[in-house]
Amino acid sequence: MLPQNSKFSYLLLLSGLVIIFSFSYNIYKEFSGSASCNESTNFIDGLGGPIELIDQNESFFSLEDQDTRLSLVYFGYSYCPDICPYDLERNAYVKDIMDEKQLDINLIFITIDPSRDTADRLKDFSEFIHDSMIALTGSKDEIDSLKKEYGVFGRSNKIDNEDQSYLVDHSTFSYLINKDGRVLTFFNRRETPEKMSEKIECFY
Repeated sequence: MLPQNSKFSYLLLLSGLVIIFSFSYNIYKEFSGSASCNESTNFIDGLGGPIELIDQNESFFSLEDQDTRLSLVYFGYSYCPDICPYDLERNAYVKDIMDEKQLDINLIFITIDPSRDTADRLKDFSEFIHDSMIALTGSKDEIDSLKKEYGVFGRSNKIDNEDQSYLVDHSTFSYLINKDGRVLTFFNRRETPEKMSEKIECFY
């Protein structure tokens, strides 16, 4: 039998090890990039809506008519010099990961610059990003309405009507939505494809 002092020291040491292990595990979870399905998977109230636009093949696109349950949506513009291509390449990789898991998902790009992003322009752009990407355009009013419904910021620095080399400042979130256009979750630019795919899998 251990002496009283030794027993107390042993228990103190054991308690310390438990605390250290618990702290280390929480730090690991924080930085390991693993997603947890214990997180809320409810709709984000007041964000999202139906999508009915024209795709890169000049065909009418309706989100609710799609066979695929979930869609990963990004708002941007094809003339974007760096941010949009980078984010869309990441989303395309997420699409490939989900395909490998046999979990189908739509990869959707919606322009916030409809005056320049015609269907023909988006056809070339979509082929550059991913062969299954759905690229959508519409009237200015239709795009402005969607921007409002999805909380998307977008503002051009166009000087006049002759200026065709303008840039567009815009938000850079990617939205996971269902067929009704309800936003399930969203991702910022720092999210990795692996972490995004793990989170998306929670909704299947």
